[in-house]
Amino acid sequence: MKKSYSFVKTKNITLKVLLCLFLVNCSAHLGEDRTSNVNDPFESYNRKVHSLNKTLDKVALLPASQVYGGIIHQSIRLSAATFHGNLQEPKHFTNHLVQGQFSKASVDVSRFIINSTVGMLGLFDIASRFNLFPERTEFDETFAYWSVPTGPYLELPFVGPSSIRGSVGLVSDYTVNPLLMLSSPIASLSFATFEIVNIINSRYEYSNVVDSLLYESSDSYSSSRLTYLQQSKKMGSENELLEIELFDPTEDF
Repeated sequence: MKKSYSFVKTKNITLKVLLCLFLVNCSAHLGEDRTSNVNDPFESYNRKVHSLNKTLDKVALLPASQVYGGIIHQSIRLSAATFHGNLQEPKHFTNHLVQGQFSKASVDVSRFIINSTVGMLGLFDIASRFNLFPERTEFDETFAYWSVPTGPYLELPFVGPSSIRGSVGLVSDYTVNPLLMLSSPIASLSFATFEIVNIINSRYEYSNVVDSLLYESSDSYSSSRLTYLQQSKKMGSENELLEIELFDPTEDF
């Protein structure tokens, strides 16, 4: 009975993968996936926001990232990214707890303590030298873990591709940021500064991917939307795949 159930489960997952590949192929040839089942009732609004974000990227973020990457030494950029990553550890810890992944939550705590002390407030990733590598997660993934629907696709001003669930998750992520837990103007200013630096740094580091989506595709909106939705589906499918990983085909022998 269990084998039969797992076979059906595997077959369903295989069909889903084939469906995703079919949608990607249609997008590549047609440049628009209007015929696919995409939950985008706000497309008219989203396209306007996407146009705004694309303009802001072209006139501000892209030039700023190029200047940043050209002037700031790689070691300093790495330390800035590591510092920002250390501030995300409380978020990782909280979400891993809610997801019931206690071993990963213990790694989050260990990393935060080690890097905040020996790593000079997170400027250096000392924890990784002890094989304590970052286990990234967020509230959007936690909501997916508990089978909360993604909801309609939504492009956010100054942020980019998201969804109703992703937007709620983004706000929730900020509530566990250590700097925002401190009620002082300096902490708030520091938070804003570090976020801006991280956005500029990420834009520089992933420039090839971002440029390909925004400036090299026939329809940058559809390409960005499809990429986001595929990532969102991946979040929701992890629990389903877990049953396949735990199934032992030789258990009856």
